Amino acid sequence: MSFFEDFLVEIGRDGIYYLIKKLGMLIKWLFYRGRIPFSQIKSENWNTRIGFGFMILLSGLILYVLNKAK
Repeated sequence: MSFFEDFLVEIGRDGIYYLIKKLGMLIKWLFYRGRIPFSQIKSENWNTRIGFGFMILLSGLILYVLNKAK
């Protein structure tokens, strides 16, 4: 059973990392307003950090709005 658990955990980690990295690339491409090709942004650094920061910012904004509504 631990093999399947480890397998699912590893897929979850890689999936989350992939999602955060792609989100960072999208945010960076939108910041550059499409002037830089997406293939060049793919090879640049900081995509994962930008995606993670955006997810934290979005989560904080959602929590703020939900608490403000009460």
